[in-house]
Amino acid sequence: MKTSDRPAQPECAGCGMTDLNFVWAAAAGWRLVLGRLRCRPCASGFPAWMHRSF
Repeated sequence: MKTSDRPAQPECAGCGMTDLNFVWAAAAGWRLVLGRLRCRPCASGFPAWMHRSF
């Protein structure tokens, strides 16, 4: 399977961690912070008003 055939994996803009897919990332508490996707630990460093679910 070529990399272009694989579905996109979400990647944290803070630490670079990836998740299986966007459904798993959303269930794990990933958030959009300032327009960038961040995992729960990285998003916790920002005030709650900056978080948005995706």
